[in-house]
Amino acid sequence: MIKVAVIGTHGVGKTTICHELIGGLKKRDVLAEYLDETARHARTRGFILNEETTQDSQRWIFHMQIAREIATQYGIGNGVLVCDRGLLDNYVYFINKFGRDEALDLIVNEHMKTYNLLLKVPINPRYANHDPVRAIRDSFKREIDSLLESELVERKIPFQRYESLEKTIEQISKLRK
Repeated sequence: MIKVAVIGTHGVGKTTICHELIGGLKKRDVLAEYLDETARHARTRGFILNEETTQDSQRWIFHMQIAREIATQYGIGNGVLVCDRGLLDNYVYFINKFGRDEALDLIVNEHMKTYNLLLKVPINPRYANHDPVRAIRDSFKREIDSLLESELVERKIPFQRYESLEKTIEQISKLRK
């Protein structure tokens, strides 16, 4: 199984890219499953997101992300799991509000090794996503993006910048060989 996480700050088009990627893989007869963004499930359960988030909200998202990835990857066999976010970009919201947590840091560092490919989606000013679940304040979006970028570099986590659907499908094909 190949596990891909499409990462980045909120409102940059990650979900759209995930759906396009799933469709592109299926057109090539590749079994592909989609794991939607865990924060959406948190919101429906009454957890608080964005700038007003709580530690409970962020811890729930953090642990559910791992549990949902593990549960979803079974049954894929030689297929591809496409995750709308990875553990680190969920954790960055925790760091932004509360600082690092020593125990969570250890889990993040280990869990990030389970992804075969991380695709970081940059902020695109032409992509104006007004998602009712996520904050729309541009400065908050930039804070999260900058923090994610610095965490990736500091933790020496390999990632690719998302360029195009075709290039991504080509990268996944190479990983599957």
